[in-house]
Amino acid sequence: MPTLSAPSPLIGRAAELDSLREAFTNARAGSGGVVVVGGEAGIGKTRLVAEFLAGLSRDAGDAGEAGPLVLHGQCADSGSGPLPYAALTGVLADAVDALGPEATLEAAGPAADALGVLAPGLVDVRRDVDTGRLPEVLADLACALAVARPVVVVLEDLHWSDDVTRTVVARLARSAPRTTLLVVATFRSDDVGRRHPLRTTLAELERSRLATRVDVPRLDADDATRLVAALVATTGRAPDVPGTVLAQLVERAQGVPFYAEELAEFAGDAMPDSLRDLLLLRYSSLSDAARTFCRTVAAAGQRAPHELLVAMLGVAGLDDAESAAREAVEAHVLVADADGYRFRHALMQEAVDDELLPGEARRLHAACARALEEAGRTFADVAAAADHWWRARVPDRALASAVEVVTTAEADGSTSTAVVVGERALELWDLVPEPERVVGLHHAALLRHVAVALQDAAQIDRAAGLAREAVDEWPADDPAGQARALSTLAHILGKAGDAGSDGLLDEALALLPVEDHAGRAPLLRLKARNAMMDHRDDEAVAVAGMALDAARAAGDAQNVSLALNLRAMSRLNGGDLDALAELDTSREAAGDDWRAQCHYYTNASDSRLKLGRYVEAERLAEQGATIARSLGAGWATRAMLEGNVAEAWIEVGRWPDAEAWYERSVPLIDPSDYAVYLGERWTWLTMWRGDVDRAQAIARARRATWLRFGRVEEQIRARVAGTLAELALLRDDLDDALDLISIATDRRALSPFYRLTTLAVAARVLDRARAAGRPVDVAPYRDALASCTVWPTYPTWAALFAAELGDGSWEAVASADGPAHLRPYALYRDGASLLAAGDRATARERLDAAAQAADAIGCGLVAAQARALLDGAGLARGGRGGGRAVDRALTERERQVLDLVAEGLTNGQIAERLFISRKTASVHVSAILRKLGVSSRTEAAVVARSDPS
Repeated sequence: MPTLSAPSPLIGRAAELDSLREAFTNARAGSGGVVVVGGEAGIGKTRLVAEFLAGLSRDAGDAGEAGPLVLHGQCADSGSGPLPYAALTGVLADAVDALGPEATLEAAGPAADALGVLAPGLVDVRRDVDTGRLPEVLADLACALAVARPVVVVLEDLHWSDDVTRTVVARLARSAPRTTLLVVATFRSDDVGRRHPLRTTLAELERSRLATRVDVPRLDADDATRLVAALVATTGRAPDVPGTVLAQLVERAQGVPFYAEELAEFAGDAMPDSLRDLLLLRYSSLSDAARTFCRTVAAAGQRAPHELLVAMLGVAGLDDAESAAREAVEAHVLVADADGYRFRHALMQEAVDDELLPGEARRLHAACARALEEAGRTFADVAAAADHWWRARVPDRALASAVEVVTTAEADGSTSTAVVVGERALELWDLVPEPERVVGLHHAALLRHVAVALQDAAQIDRAAGLAREAVDEWPADDPAGQARALSTLAHILGKAGDAGSDGLLDEALALLPVEDHAGRAPLLRLKARNAMMDHRDDEAVAVAGMALDAARAAGDAQNVSLALNLRAMSRLNGGDLDALAELDTSREAAGDDWRAQCHYYTNASDSRLKLGRYVEAERLAEQGATIARSLGAGWATRAMLEGNVAEAWIEVGRWPDAEAWYERSVPLIDPSDYAVYLGERWTWLTMWRGDVDRAQAIARARRATWLRFGRVEEQIRARVAGTLAELALLRDDLDDALDLISIATDRRALSPFYRLTTLAVAARVLDRARAAGRPVDVAPYRDALASCTVWPTYPTWAALFAAELGDGSWEAVASADGPAHLRPYALYRDGASLLAAGDRATARERLDAAAQAADAIGCGLVAAQARALLDGAGLARGGRGGGRAVDRALTERERQVLDLVAEGLTNGQIAERLFISRKTASVHVSAILRKLGVSSRTEAAVVARSDPS
């Protein structure tokens, strides 16, 4: 069994940690106090306090100080009640360990004999010792110790505290002000009911304003995803854990870090026994009647509405169970709301549900299923009924409900539910006599429906497997059905980067007569999509028109909208900006059809991104994502829409927000075109944020997959080429960079927008190649640029292209209306050029501005490069000399290589001069660029030649 190799990372607790640090800062300044940290079991209170203490230790070490004295105690439960003095004994033991027995007794004062109750070996315990003075003595001891240095007293698990310990907390709270004493106390909020004695103590402290309360909440979805991904990575299983499994772990943990830790070690497996035992502790202490009621609620699900409980128990039975329900609520097993009961945590419901006896489970789940079917026929009702029939072990009813779910989910948008239920329907098929009669369709049709659901959930490999099975099984006497099955397989293979998709669509079309407009419309639409994605725009426009005609003839509103959408996007990609009106028409044609709406919002926001209308793009993408979330749409659908929101954030400079979204979202996506789209953008952002090593690692791991998908999609091939080329420049691999950017000259491969963005990177590569003495032909790249004048953002990218090659000014780029990172990058490059030209004063102004502009959006790469150039040239504010900075940063061999770079030598010439291999020379140059924080050999040479005087 894999195990976590390190403590879980502290994620999502910045505000709570800041509160503790602020309290310590105040205490160190002489305003001590008490911080009470509350939260449910497993929420991370101990982990939070441990991180706080570790931070104090690090800060003290950095400052060369001793740091605060930490006295730690933990309350404990003996099984029949609090273990007396448990926490106080720990506090005293830490004091003795730190100071020694004599110094401890001296600090405790004249009543130190009372400490003998906690440590008989420390003081001879006399019969007449006044143990009632123990709280006062401990408070005096802590305050006396705080005279010499700050003291932090940590008392954990106060929900298990005895009377004396609670009195000590109150006494410390009254003594701490005007001292350097900080008390940090933790307790489980879900274990402190109305009658718990700790409530009185806490209420008094808060009323007297003697304590600050810090409540630790459950992690939100973003932080929970980051935590689960990090935890799975520590098990060593991360590459083998599908994104769907990670998403399930996040959902099951429900924001409780301890549950996430336990589940992460068993990713994809059943609930660990250790976690089940913990979850059942409170349940096990209930009476028989209360446990029976909890099992009834568990059978209903995490929440049991009143009507459902009536169906399961009857009116009289529910009335009889009222006292049992109250007991379960007061024990913090259940929570009562306005119309039913729910478990405090979904995992607790899972654990209690597992406690059901076989007969009990079948009876309760069957009652739930019947009640849901009688209540109505909404999608949610049918899905819940399908699950209950499955658990009731009634195969025919379970199969019928499951098939109803999976065949209606596509229109409803709830594909995530359809995946689970559809896979279950496939399992049930062979268990039911005459399944085709029960459900009204054959097995191959069910395979196709489940494959569609899996595709929408971005589980492309599994979807392709089922779609192939459907094609192989489809009855030969049903050519229309065969065509649909081939269409489904073609669509899925297209998303898997398989170039065979078009051939399957042609095969499907050959099965249908020309007059079968309903069957041909979706096939033609998919052919148009493939052509559009591959930048065969004229073909895409023509085939989309054929699909539109067929859809209109068939009265197929969904495919009318989708065909209009595709034709508009194909026209737009070719430079026809009037196509935006047709794109908006596709939204009108979509009506209430979610699939058509989804395509509209995805492509409408994408088109605005390409046109540089970033705020409008964000608005459209967020509208679509909001609808998708409300429908429970599959993750793949939501990811594309939310991904367009994140991309808009990149363009307007909200980089921390975008980074957080990619960090939590990309790991959840299984291999597919969606994973490539988002993974490439995440890598680009990671690089420009300044984490170049991580970006290089991601690109190395995914390069082959990216390039494979790029063979059939222009967006992928353009962006991958640009990002990989930029990374190649950062490691001084000109050969790779030159090979990658050659695609920019191929008009057949890229539409104007993608050609422009790729040419901007190409110009940088060409300039670096020329500086390195490489023979390069710039003319084809200039011709390619001239072919893009129709695109609205041409002026911005043309200005960047010219500046990179030395034909234009960087000031023009800095003032251009473009993506947020261009301004700081242009200021930095302008400053570097001015520095090379000897204009040190203006260079300093530009580089300072570049660093500030980069900081404003979180562009760490440019900020670091600008400051390194300032530092290396001796221009940093209050700065250091250039020579000294270089000497500190580089090894002796690297300084030798840098001198030769400054002379203008290529890697091959450096290798000959130093008697090393060309590869070794290249490695040294890459290290120099990285350490100096510069992006080119020219800038490195400027640093080498700068006169710090």
